[in-house]
Amino acid sequence: MDSEQGIQLDDLKKILQRRGRLVLAVAAAGFLAAVFVAAVLPNEYQSHATLLIEPQTISERLVEPNLSETDLNSRLHLISMQILSRGRLSKVIDEFNVYPGMEDSQTREEIIEYMRGQISVTPVLSELEARVGIRNARVEINTFQLAYRHRNRDVAAAVANRLANDFVEEHIKARAAMSGDTSEFIEAELQRLSTRIADLEERIATIKTVNQGRLPEDLPTNQNTYERLIQGVRDAQRELAIAQSDEAFYRQQVLAGGGADVFRFRSEDTPERRLEAMKVLLGEAIARGLTDKHPDVIKLRNEIAQLEQKQDEAKAAEAPLSLAQKNAKAEEQRAGLRVASARAEIERLEEQLAAVEKRMAETPRVAEQLASLEREYRHLFDSYQQYSGKRLEAGVAADMERRQKGEKFRVLEAAVPSPQPASPNRPVILALGLVLGLLAGGGLGLLAEVTDLSFHDPRSLQSRLGIPVLAAVPSVLLESDRALQRRRRLRGLFGVAILASFVLVASLAGSWIVNGAPGPLARLLSGGFGEAPAAGSARAPEAVGQSGGGE
Repeated sequence: MDSEQGIQLDDLKKILQRRGRLVLAVAAAGFLAAVFVAAVLPNEYQSHATLLIEPQTISERLVEPNLSETDLNSRLHLISMQILSRGRLSKVIDEFNVYPGMEDSQTREEIIEYMRGQISVTPVLSELEARVGIRNARVEINTFQLAYRHRNRDVAAAVANRLANDFVEEHIKARAAMSGDTSEFIEAELQRLSTRIADLEERIATIKTVNQGRLPEDLPTNQNTYERLIQGVRDAQRELAIAQSDEAFYRQQVLAGGGADVFRFRSEDTPERRLEAMKVLLGEAIARGLTDKHPDVIKLRNEIAQLEQKQDEAKAAEAPLSLAQKNAKAEEQRAGLRVASARAEIERLEEQLAAVEKRMAETPRVAEQLASLEREYRHLFDSYQQYSGKRLEAGVAADMERRQKGEKFRVLEAAVPSPQPASPNRPVILALGLVLGLLAGGGLGLLAEVTDLSFHDPRSLQSRLGIPVLAAVPSVLLESDRALQRRRRLRGLFGVAILASFVLVASLAGSWIVNGAPGPLARLLSGGFGEAPAAGSARAPEAVGQSGGGE
């Protein structure tokens, strides 16, 4: 090889001639290793069951389901978490004796975790979506596959069918349980609302009983009563003024002797005239609406009391009354009774007025309490009516679920034993072994060529030393040398044949030990040496467990 001109095509040919056997040997070794690995890897069979989600058979316009139709992935995730729980998978492992060989070396948790890795649940795309390769998010997938891998094809099919049936049963239980929970929740809510409504009714009745006359509906009646009492007070006050005026008039007649000239001395300022004038002024003050606590009224009453006391003292010293005076005295007494009656009536009416005013003042507070309770009552009653309707709907939906007329899972295709193993992919392993062997051989050949410091042709020697080569003596092979080369080639071919035969025999033996006898060999053995089980064939539970021992 000329270092100045680089590697030429002729150099590559010579390198290939010198290192070709090394490259072929390494490639053959890699291929034989791939053959052995592909042969001794255990077969794993995958069986899958196809499940179909059937929609509700009764129109949703007639019966609304209790369960909302959520996304398939969410529903599958929830059900898968229940199906792949520790308790269920442990029961399946014990029932089918799936991994008995692993019980001694691994815990049950590790075995269950390994089994979960062998189970897959995948939605099935429609034919159109599978062709396009893009899933439309608005299209709901209603079919999915449940797959399981195992060393034994029959165990794989049995476990897949068992898990598919568990999916169906769990879905039925989940819908029935949710329908029952919905009905139970509605019943509990109705009971709670009924209790609160009864409590509110009792509180409203108590408020109405305690506040009789103060209720909002009593306000018009109280207003009418108030106006009537005001008018009655005014009438009583006028009656009182008239009675007091009459009383004063007849008292004056008694003092004047009962004659017609009673007002003859009207201009004279006698005590009797003054008393009469005071009573007249008192009557006018009361007629104007002044109460007994008014200062003018109090002053007039005090002066009247003093003048009456003086008259009583004067009367005691006077002579006996005449007939006219006696009649005037009687009229004065009747007028006094009318005054007392009018005052009593005024007091009674004022007490009633105070009571009515108090009731009217308390009406807004009572109205606010009743309005708050009645708003809550109406809200609770509306909720009660709504839940009553929902209770009827929930009962119909629960009955539909019990009859399995709602959405349900159905096993569309049961799992069957797979005729061919799903793994390992032996053609890929062989091709990968051949490629890796060629790459490794080429790398070793290149490394050997680079580390080789000998000269193989005059051109490389001349390029290395920098002096011209005068002559080159070719290798001269005698007949004995050629015979020696032939013997070496035969020994090499024989060694390669022996190694290949050994690898093939070891591969067949390993495959037989790991996976059982292949089909033709199994038929041969069954005819010559008795019945031998085919790879992955059905066995008794103990034998099935032994087939999974290599796991």
